[in-house]
This record gives sequence, C-alpha cells and structure tokens, in this order.
Amino acid sequence: MNKKVIIGVLLLIAVLTRGYQLGAVPHGMTWDEAAIGYNGHAVVTTRHDEWLERLPISFQSFGDYKAPAAIYLNGLFTFIFGMNLFAVRLPFFLAGIVAILGFGYLGQLLDRESNLQTPLLLGFLMVFSPWHTHFSRVGFESGLALSMVISAVCLFLLWTQTKVNNKIYWATLLGSILFAVGSLYTYHSAKIVAPLLFIFLAWHFRKKFSATTFVTSSVVAIGLTYPLLLDSFMGQGLQRASSTVFATHDFFDAVLLTGTQFLHYLHPEFILGGTVDSLRHGDGVWGVLLPTSGLLFYIGIFRAAFRVVRMWFTPTADKHAHEFLDMLGLVWTSVGLLPAAIGDVPFHSNRALLALPGMLLLVFSGLRYLLEQGEKLSIAKKIRGSHGEKYILRKAILGSFIMLHFMFYTQYLSHYFLSYASNTADAYSDGYIEAFEIAEQYEKGLDNAPEVQKIIFTSQYGQPYIYALFVRETNPIWYRGGSLSKYEFTENITAGDLSRESALIVSTPQNELPPDEADHIVYGSDGQPRFLIYVTEGSQ
Repeated sequence: MNKKVIIGVLLLIAVLTRGYQLGAVPHGMTWDEAAIGYNGHAVVTTRHDEWLERLPISFQSFGDYKAPAAIYLNGLFTFIFGMNLFAVRLPFFLAGIVAILGFGYLGQLLDRESNLQTPLLLGFLMVFSPWHTHFSRVGFESGLALSMVISAVCLFLLWTQTKVNNKIYWATLLGSILFAVGSLYTYHSAKIVAPLLFIFLAWHFRKKFSATTFVTSSVVAIGLTYPLLLDSFMGQGLQRASSTVFATHDFFDAVLLTGTQFLHYLHPEFILGGTVDSLRHGDGVWGVLLPTSGLLFYIGIFRAAFRVVRMWFTPTADKHAHEFLDMLGLVWTSVGLLPAAIGDVPFHSNRALLALPGMLLLVFSGLRYLLEQGEKLSIAKKIRGSHGEKYILRKAILGSFIMLHFMFYTQYLSHYFLSYASNTADAYSDGYIEAFEIAEQYEKGLDNAPEVQKIIFTSQYGQPYIYALFVRETNPIWYRGGSLSKYEFTENITAGDLSRESALIVSTPQNELPPDEADHIVYGSDGQPRFLIYVTEGSQ
C-alpha cells in the first residue's frame, strides 16, 4: 500500500476515534472542564476570571491555581462555538491530532534512513494508544501540554540537523523554545518534564551549540518564562507543590516514597491492568498500553537499557543507529513519570501522560528487537515468498503485531463507547448541565416555567456554582456582584425544604426526598437518577 495512503488512513482513524461523539462520551462534564470553559470564556469576553483577576498567569479556580494556556485557548473556542461541552473539548481533540502528526515526524527525524517505516510505526502506535485516545477526548490540560512537548522536541531535533547558514536554523531553535516554554504555561507536570528533557537534549547535542546560539536561546527561554517565574515565587504559582509527597513527608521519606511510586507506574497493574486513581483518567479496565504494546514496552526497557549501558561504559564500541532513540525513550519515560511519582495520589495517569512518547519509543524498540532476532533465525533465511520475496518472517511478525494490536484496540473502543460511557456518571458529574438548564428556566421564568424566588441546589456532587456560571454564561463581574443571589448551595436538603414558598429544590437521591413527587428527574449515563427537582407552591 502506498505510504501516503497509510498516513491518510491513520489520520482518518485518529479523527474518528477521538472526534466521534466528542461532546457526549464521556457524558457529563468534570468541574475542571467547566472551570476551564467558563474562565476561558470570561477572560476572552471580559479580560477577568471568576475571581475578577485581570489576565492572570495562574487561575485560582477552586484553589488549585490552574496553568493559563489551556484556559486562554479554550476561551477562543467557547467564544466561537458557544458554551457547550463540545467547544470545551475541541481544542484538546485538535491537540491530540497534532501530537500524532508530531510523533510520526519525530520518527522521521530519529531515523532518516528508514524510508518512512519508523514514522509510520510510531504514528500507528500513537493512533492506537488507549491512553492517548482518552486524553484527546476530555478537557484536561495534559493533552495540550503533550502536544507542545512533542512539537518542541521535533523542532529541536530538526534544528540539530540544520546547517547554520540555512534560513530555518534560527526559526527551528526559537520555535522549539517557544513550544517548550508554552508547555510550562499549560500543565503543571510540564514544569518538571520539559526542563529535564531539554537539559538531556542540550547535553547530548552540546557540540551543536555555539556560544552565540547557547546565549541567545538561554536569554529567550528565560525571558519567556519570566512571568511564570515571577508568579511562582511572588504569586500563587507553586500552590500545586502542596499536592506532592515532599509537602507531606520528611525529605528522605519523600524520596523513598517517590522511588516506590515510580516503580508502581512501571508495574503491569498500571501498564496493563487499567488501575487508575479515577475513572476521569481511564476506563479502569484497559491499561495505559494495550497487551501487545505493553509486552513490547518491557522488552524495550531492557533492550534500551542494555544498549545505553554498553554505550556508556564502552564508548569505543560500534554504535548502533538506534541508540539515541533508545536513550531518548528511557529518559523521556523517566522524566515523564516523575511528576506522577512525586504526587500524593497513586496511579494518576493524567499526571503521567507526558511519559507516553517515551513509552511508545520503548515499545518501538522492543518491536525492532523482535524483528532483528527473527531475522537471525536460520529458518528466516530459508523462507521465501511465492515469488521469491525475502524477509517473509519479518513481515509475518510485524503483520501479526499490527493485526493483534488492532484487535485489542477495537475491543478497547467497544468497551469505551459502551460500558465506560454508561458507567462514568459519578466521575464526570453527569447531570449538572441538564439540572442547571432546568433551574435557569425557573430562575428567569423562561419557556412557560413559573419564576421562583429561591433555588436550593445540592452541593453533594461538588462545586455546583461553576456549572451555574457555565450554563448561565454569567459575566464574572455580575457573578461577584450578586448574579447568583437566588441560588443557595447546600448538602443539607431535607423534606422540610419542600414546604418553602416559591422555591425550586434540586436534590439528589441521597437526600431521600420522595421521587414520585419530583417535577423533573435528571438521569445520568448509567440510567440512574442524578437530580430530583421539585417546584414548591407559590411560584408565579
């Protein structure tokens, strides 16, 4: 098959698997997605966030101080496409497609003699990655940061292969810096991963740097990160450091715990078993790698480690063309897992997502090792095709891997769009949007609904106010001026609240109000009631 056709097919599969029912699966909207969508729209339209901070570097949000890039970018999409879940997730979907293209191009930069075999295989691995598929379909900043880091690495490697007098010499270097720094403004994990990864790359290609390029790139990088550094040390940018083990343990205990948790992220329980901290970060059944790629990942780790050790201790030995790819895979995986390893929550696949490119490079290394060993077998030299074709065993191994990988991925998609989609009501705070759309009708007397004087809304599922702001598209200035004065958010809703005059009571089944008396029932993706809504007497 023509290689351009293969690239087109892979991109089509990527678009379909990541874009199909983007605004419906997973059903519901996490409060982080709601916060990103609302604050982005608020900043674009008013230049202020929900706390009336003007164009902030860190968004206070729920006290977690979110990085700004994803929020500002999201504001453009919600401004154009409206305040809805599809618009919130769309930029992360597009970032996922860019990451696939970038990772394929990375393969070409790492192995220019492969005649597109390496780029196609790396692109194939990213397209058929359950980990990447999931985080391209949800509004989490990690997916956007991943795309930026991959783009930064690609431009840096392109720069190393560009002559000084080439007109793109400086463009590629400065572009790499721009994307690397951009990732720091996108997701907190990148503040660890990007600097460590580029320290390794700069050290490995240190001979490429002249004094001029080193000083210029350093000045540009420091200048671009200055606002972030200022916010980190003079503002609230380091608030997320409180969610690391170093904030809750003694230093030596934290180091030991970090090492233990790092190994947990290499354990089959995480790689293959689907163990995650929350169904927001995975389906709980399929691991971050499929069984085929998971097996090759472990082979690749040992193979790559052996090659790197050999290169380190025997510098005069003949170097293999793929040794840098193996080294990059090991380093990228290690630094990519570090933010998750120092975190206070185990098996946090969102914090570990930036390790995905390194893991897939090691999967590729494992596959290449199997192919190399297959060619060494005596039977491989004897087997010929019907027309005398060579390398039949190699093609059989590669074809079997692709077929099995595709079959596993198909099973993953089946589970994702059926079982997972119907079992994530709690994880994705399902029903909030529908409940607040109903509440807004009674708040304002819209669509023939009687206007109420008070709305008692349950806070049992957490952070209800952000959904009110999102659905109502409330100007943050109006919000701080009392626009939600009709709303009362509380966990303590009882049957006595039904006696209130001219009120809308929005409860959960856990409040034990009579469901048969509810005027509206909002169901979750699992078919179970999420909100019971009552209109009391006296509403006009």
